[in-house]
Amino acid sequence: MNNEDKVLLIINPKAGKKKPMSTLTDILDVFGRHGIKVTSMSTTGPGDAQRFTAERAGEFDAVVCCGGDGTLNEVITGLMSSSLSVPIGYIPMGTANDFAKGLGLSSDPIKAVEDVIKGKPVPHDIGSFNGDIYFSYVASFGTMSDISYLTSQKMKNMLGHSAYLLKAAPYFFRMKPYHVKVEFEDKVFEDEFLLGGTANSKSVAGMVKLKDKTISLDDGIFELIFFRKPRNLSGVANIIRWLLTQNPNNPSVIFEKAESALLTCKEYVLWTVDGEFAGLHNKIELKAHYHAISFIRPV
Repeated sequence: MNNEDKVLLIINPKAGKKKPMSTLTDILDVFGRHGIKVTSMSTTGPGDAQRFTAERAGEFDAVVCCGGDGTLNEVITGLMSSSLSVPIGYIPMGTANDFAKGLGLSSDPIKAVEDVIKGKPVPHDIGSFNGDIYFSYVASFGTMSDISYLTSQKMKNMLGHSAYLLKAAPYFFRMKPYHVKVEFEDKVFEDEFLLGGTANSKSVAGMVKLKDKTISLDDGIFELIFFRKPRNLSGVANIIRWLLTQNPNNPSVIFEKAESALLTCKEYVLWTVDGEFAGLHNKIELKAHYHAISFIRPV
């Protein structure tokens, strides 16, 4: 960024562990020392960040989001819905900050500000969910809250393969399956799935790092990942094997790449985008928007 640039700083004071106001003062001081003119706006509830962005972003050289992934999602939605082309800087202050980790952004707010000031805008793909809901890195149904524990190599080594499999199996059998038909390009698959969706990320649910070296966050292509409901211990073993090794041609896990996909469910299913509630849906259109947003990243 250059001296005299104007920044819209959108702050979520309730993000994460609620950083003290002194941290926000330090953030403003860093911008000031570099001659950056800052207009700050604090959110008080859901939708504020989206509205601030849509109404004011066009007046500035950059929008800087100071909050968690949910706040960032609102900023992205504000830009996408208003067709504004303004780069986004991100100062992660949330609890998980999965997206920030994927971009290699610092978790230290002062270092993150310096990176925004000295960094460069880099084009990034954005996903849309039924046309008017946007996401930066994931749209999914189901849950993986316990899978990082169940699939840890430490646990497997501690229990041995058979005991480990028996301990993990009840969790998978208890999960509610959803009947989903997935159509993309010239392919169709339909089955009962425990969880699934699309990701523009190098990790699944922030826990399982994807080993596919061809994954890119700016190629206009997303990864589709679906876990079939296991019918027996062999099915459980297949899921665990994929989570640990990501071996190809796994009969229990579908891992594909696509620019868009149509999902049809037999019932209304709860979906999340970027970790935030996105409503109940039985028909979902997913699409990757090539280079739709620029994020300011460290050089």
